[in-house]
Amino acid sequence: MAKSKKQPEKTDTDIIKVVTVGTNSKRATRNYEYEIEGLGRLGKEIKISPKANMTFNKPGFKTEFFVPSVNVLIGIGNNHTADLIMTVEAWEALNKGQEIHITTTEEFKRKYVYPKK
Repeated sequence: MAKSKKQPEKTDTDIIKVVTVGTNSKRATRNYEYEIEGLGRLGKEIKISPKANMTFNKPGFKTEFFVPSVNVLIGIGNNHTADLIMTVEAWEALNKGQEIHITTTEEFKRKYVYPKK
């Protein structure tokens, strides 16, 4: 299997518009609204430590990118998914072998958590 190391070529006919994902039998847990400009492979294996920090977010949580991004859809069990999203620049750095650092909860608290005023 060849590994994709560069962005796929893009044409208007290659764009796939995704509006929402859900089923009639279950309440949707998220709304996808984006246009896929091409498909490719992650290219590198990523191991995420069990000590990796997680944030639990209220409904309506949203991340919006203002530069090109890539999304890896991760299947969990039979009925669940997760998304790993990064900028194209981060994906290129990953494939060039740059070091990966997974932030632990302790590090997150030291760097980003401040008392409410």
